[in-house]
Amino acid sequence: MSTVSEKFTPKRSIGCLCCLLICSLLCGTIAGCTSKNDFAPVPSGTKKMTIGFSMATLKEDRWLRDRDIFSAKAKQENIDVIVTNANNDINEQYRQVKSMIDKGIDLLVMVPQDCERSAYCVQLANNAGIPVISYDRLVRNCKVDAYVSFDNVKVGQLQAEELLKKVPTGGYLILNGAKSDNNSTMYHQGYFDKLQPSVLDGKIKIIAETWVQDWLRENAYSFVSEQLTHNAGQINAILAANDSLAWGAIDALSEAKLTKKVIVVGHDADLAACQRIVDGTQDLTIYKPIDKLVEKTVEICRTLAQKKKISYEQTINNGAYDVPYLMCDVIPVTIDNIDATVIKDGFQLKEDVYRTSK
Repeated sequence: MSTVSEKFTPKRSIGCLCCLLICSLLCGTIAGCTSKNDFAPVPSGTKKMTIGFSMATLKEDRWLRDRDIFSAKAKQENIDVIVTNANNDINEQYRQVKSMIDKGIDLLVMVPQDCERSAYCVQLANNAGIPVISYDRLVRNCKVDAYVSFDNVKVGQLQAEELLKKVPTGGYLILNGAKSDNNSTMYHQGYFDKLQPSVLDGKIKIIAETWVQDWLRENAYSFVSEQLTHNAGQINAILAANDSLAWGAIDALSEAKLTKKVIVVGHDADLAACQRIVDGTQDLTIYKPIDKLVEKTVEICRTLAQKKKISYEQTINNGAYDVPYLMCDVIPVTIDNIDATVIKDGFQLKEDVYRTSK
């Protein structure tokens, strides 16, 4: 069993992200996720379960997809689900979690708004004896039963590799995600695993770097606009932590008449990002198969509901505990393979990506 250690640890303690889905009667081990789990079918007569799915935001397309797939899976399995959206407000997320616990949920699945302060939400569940799954985002310094996410370090590595291939020398801007999201530090670790050698030998220069509060696209736009003014002609590549930030960067490039002249990468395979890849304004996104993440979470919920121990291959330290880390793989997407990845899998429809009539 291996342990994932994070090089970049946020200064504050992280809260808990709990995200639960419930189980498919015939669900097996999910391809593409690293786990040794092999779950038995749900026994007949099992009590109907109620899951609380606490979401930090629904601002990006990606989170709407998580909500919809989660809800559909739960309905398929005849599971009651309470879905809440905190709108990037940690105090609201705390109130929502408390309300769900008061209503008698059996499991809490949580996407924490703040990786540190959301620990208070987890503590509420701990006190009530309710299992917690940290979904996609890790909550730090609290006791969660499992962390289910993608290979977030690999996301950053793939983005950096693409930029180094397309822009081996020149000036880079880096748009990190929110500091309150532990994934941002994992992506950052991945970038610099690949970029550091070229930075040290002077081939590339980090012109500027920022951490974008609450992942707000307008903040990314403002930062890039400012840098294009102050560092005119020096910026050759932009590494954006997700597709929404990439969108803000590309809007700024468009205003500066630099569209397609600066290479931009993002991640999440949002529809708008896939359209930009086809148009040539964004070079790369990262496809994260959310259905596999949901299915894996459902399997873990089944195990926890049966009061069994989770089988896992690695852990991640959240500052207080070595948390079981069940990881799903990610796929780089460019114009060369967009048809064979996100479109082939039905993650995005071809007519939507290419903006053609049905």
